[in-house]
Amino acid sequence: MNSGTITTNFKSVWGTSSSDVFAVGYDYVTGGAIFHYNGTSWSSMSSGTTNDLRGIWGSAGNDVFVVGANGKILHYDGISWSSMSSGTTNDLRGVWGISSTKAYAVGVSGKILRYMGFLGPFWNSMTSGTTSSLIGIWGSSESDIFSVGISGTILHYNGTSWSSMSSGTTNSLFGVWGSSGSDVFAVGDYGTILHYCETPCTTTTIIPATTTTVSTTTTVSPTLVTLIDFNAIPDSSIVTLVWSTASEIDNAGFNLYRSETENGNYVKINTSLIPAQGSSTQGASYEFIDKDVQNRKTYYYKLEDVDLNGVSTMHGPVSATPRWLLGIFRIFKK
Repeated sequence: MNSGTITTNFKSVWGTSSSDVFAVGYDYVTGGAIFHYNGTSWSSMSSGTTNDLRGIWGSAGNDVFVVGANGKILHYDGISWSSMSSGTTNDLRGVWGISSTKAYAVGVSGKILRYMGFLGPFWNSMTSGTTSSLIGIWGSSESDIFSVGISGTILHYNGTSWSSMSSGTTNSLFGVWGSSGSDVFAVGDYGTILHYCETPCTTTTIIPATTTTVSTTTTVSPTLVTLIDFNAIPDSSIVTLVWSTASEIDNAGFNLYRSETENGNYVKINTSLIPAQGSSTQGASYEFIDKDVQNRKTYYYKLEDVDLNGVSTMHGPVSATPRWLLGIFRIFKK
């Protein structure tokens, strides 16, 4: 579909029908991005924030919640988006609810917020019992809610308290959904798919081995760095490399490599190791600007993470073609 944008990375989608769909993410020119589909075309909506937006859920087309970086929560009333007080600066990654007055948001460092709209337009923090970053959330009722996150974390809420469930994996989990509270699926890194059921399951839980071959030359450990995204953003005479992680275990830092052909010789472009900023329970966002490029020429990039023992893993490639018109476009957008 034609989204109408080339500068936005979309992170989540939700809707009420085929003619009322919302997509949210991050635009590298304007910041927080919200697009709406009316059944015919996509159009940009004013979010009023520069924060990265990660999750969306609503009870109706005129009652929609969006969560994002730095504790940002937005609400749509059918006319405009407005900011809500979250009471936290933790990045929020997922949101799900029961009704217009009952919703839940999850994020880094085990942060869980609950919205009780009948008490006022604010969110209260809940005790999660974990410091692991949470990414996905879904429930069948207000007394049966699941949340998943890094290192195989799964939490369950019974209407009174959150408790940890055994997932059987240390691979990070990013999404969760079910047809009922006794038939739930979770998905994550390295092809991991988990199935929860209260009666004998009719499907197979897939948990890959502790090592996974991602190419003919690279074998990686799934417990090193959980990379969420890696992108090359073109501008006039520069390319901005951005990437973010959900978690980093024993990570020393990153290197970036550039080539003029996808399968060519990649040359390191950073002078020194880019220091790691994440941890085993929290990810981080990174940015590097490559100024040694020419307009109208395509460049390919790879990202390397290096652990404390010197073992490295390569990601990519991604590509970008800087153009003079992109610089003009950015000036006008500002």
